[in-house]
Amino acid sequence: MTTEITRSHTVEIVPCLDDPRCFRWIIRSRGGAVVEHSPYAFVTQNGARISGECWMREHFGDGQVA
Repeated sequence: MTTEITRSHTVEIVPCLDDPRCFRWIIRSRGGAVVEHSPYAFVTQNGARISGECWMREHFGDGQVA
């Protein structure tokens, strides 16, 4: 499990429950509440991270690694 810290949110990359070879992202607010999660799995951690960071930029205007 990997976490990247951003200005107002974090992107957490976690293995899928159904297939631990795949990954999903979870966006959390600074307080730790889940704001959004990926609608589908990614084959690589990097793919999940890129998608999560793009989602944050589109919805929060941030997503830059602090």
